[in-house]
Amino acid sequence: MTAIPAEHDPARLLLICDHCGRADDSGPHEVWPVLWAHALANGWGGRDRAIGPHSCPRCAG
Repeated sequence: MTAIPAEHDPARLLLICDHCGRADDSGPHEVWPVLWAHALANGWGGRDRAIGPHSCPRCAG
């Protein structure tokens, strides 16, 4: 699973790149659609489902 609860705030989601392991924990993302919209706007790629796979901007490029 590539969208997991954040370590210090389980109400927030953390998006993890399936290729390099980089994580995106910027912003208050408590629901998947908000996190995914933010990730897409910042260059992430992959499936629009929390189970992935997802790629950070470096790996998606």
